[in-house]
Amino acid sequence: MAFIGVLCLLLILTTLAGHFANRMGVPSVIGQILVGVLVGPAVLNWIQPSQLLSVFSDIGVVMLMFIGGLESNLELLRRYLKPAIIVAMSGVLMPVVLMGGAAMAFHFSAFEATYIGVIFSATSVSISVAVLQEYQALDTSEGATILGAALLMILLALFCCP
Repeated sequence: MAFIGVLCLLLILTTLAGHFANRMGVPSVIGQILVGVLVGPAVLNWIQPSQLLSVFSDIGVVMLMFIGGLESNLELLRRYLKPAIIVAMSGVLMPVVLMGGAAMAFHFSAFEATYIGVIFSATSVSISVAVLQEYQALDTSEGATILGAALLMILLALFCCP
């Protein structure tokens, strides 16, 4: 029963934080992330990560990505494939080069520096989809480019780092 209370608390707090973030002109996902930071182990320590909470959060991300896929325009994605490839490649290469170079400056090995760069190239597609949905921008050229780049970055990560 304690988990249901935690889940209800999270739903209420994130809904309120999302609403207030919107009223301040900020994407609601920013308010929701701040709730996680505040009530989690980082600040107030009211809610501890658990296996069940992780399963529910995974379900939420899958649902968000599914809805983003439903609202995607495949023709628009195909039309903006070239800019999406450029954004995806720069979104992967720039962090690897910059952070890898910074790690090399701190005397990490080439392997470790590359690994650090790859870690910094990871993106959160679910946050991008949530913000694009909130601003009804999934069907714009920018939204298609961002979504296409995010999908390509996922594919790059899957094939390059098994």
